[in-house]
Order: sequence, then structure tokens, then C-alpha cells
Amino acid sequence: MDRFIDDNLRTQLNEAFQPIERDVEMLVYTSSRVVVPGQEPAGEEQATLQLVREVADTSERLSVVERSLGADEDARARGIARAPTIVLREKGSERDNVRFVGLPAGYEFQTLVEALRMIGSGDTGLGEESAAQIAAVTEPVHLQAFVTPTCPYCPRAVLSAYRLALANPNVLAEGVEASEFPALAQRYRISGVPDTIIDGPGGQERVLGGQPDRVFVDAVLKVAKNGVPA
Repeated sequence: MDRFIDDNLRTQLNEAFQPIERDVEMLVYTSSRVVVPGQEPAGEEQATLQLVREVADTSERLSVVERSLGADEDARARGIARAPTIVLREKGSERDNVRFVGLPAGYEFQTLVEALRMIGSGDTGLGEESAAQIAAVTEPVHLQAFVTPTCPYCPRAVLSAYRLALANPNVLAEGVEASEFPALAQRYRISGVPDTIIDGPGGQERVLGGQPDRVFVDAVLKVAKNGVPA
């Protein structure tokens, strides 16, 4: 398989990751390639592993851990059911609420890079008021931002979801490569991207397009029992 990252891009990534002060790991869940009846087949696992390993090679602050869904009994209980799923987190942390499901290629490569920078620097860019409102959410809320590699507006939606997840472990944010997992996209009637489905104890909201962070914050507060939209 050809390399994803050439020498020029490697230099750019090395510079982009200079602000990272914390070690960050990319935990990649893969499957045994055994198709279970009723379950969507695995996506681009090997390509995903190669991509994140090449990214990790550009900074000593980054590392990759591969884990099998079949060997991790707690994965499904935590809602990790598709391979590949990348969990992005500070090394040593047990948090798993910032995820990308599928291969982060094309424009979604930008999502991966920016997410690593946010986690590694501790600077999400989420406004103080929004961060405080999201931090007050005590019930689980799940954001699924459906994207495709060819969509230039999609990284904005996924990164907005990630900012909220980094502000509160009760918020689970996933970028989902829609063309890689069509059955999941069809379940939510995804007809265009980015399309973010937000589920919580108070119902479901939908955010179409790459909207400002405030739009995602208000949608989360609407579906959170204790949320009070601004």
C-alpha cells in the first residue's frame, strides 16, 4: 500500500504538532473480519491503521494502540461496535468520548489533525460561556456527525462535536464516514453531509451543515434533561 504522507506533508505535520504539550494516543479498534449476520461489515481497517501510524511518526507526542473489538469485552458496552473506530484521547486517560468511525481520509484528514492538536494543547477554542453550559450537562448525549472524504464543510461539524465532548465526558462525539457505513447512514436517513444527529434523554435534534459551535451547543442543551438553551 502506498504511503499517505509524503515528505512535504510530513514536514507540515511536524510543524502543526509543535504546540502539542501532552502525549496523545490514537486507539484504533479493529475486527476479526468475521461478518456477523445483521452487523455491518468492517470498513477500511488496514488503511486506517497505516494512516494513523504515519501521522504518529511525525511527532514524539503521538502514539497508536490497536485493539480488537472481539477481545475487548467492554467495547460494545461503551458503544464501540464498528471497525475501524479511532478513539482520540490524552495518553493515560480512560476517556473514549472523542471518536472517528471509518477512515479519516480526504477532508477528514484535517479533522484528525485538528483533533490531535486540540487534545494535545488543551485548547479547543470553545467559548467560555458555551464551555460552562456544556460542562453542566449531567445526562449522556450522543452526537454523530455524518461526513464523507470529499466534503469540504464536514470537518467543521465534526470538530464542533469534538469541542463539546472535550468539555464534558457525558458528551459522546463521533465523526462517521457515511459512505463507509451506508447501513448506519440509511438508518438516520442521511441524504447529504455534514448531517449531525444528536440524541439525549430529552429527544433528538438534527444539525445540517457546518454550523457555528453555538448551534451545536443549543441542540445539545435541548436534548439534555438538565440543559437550558440560551
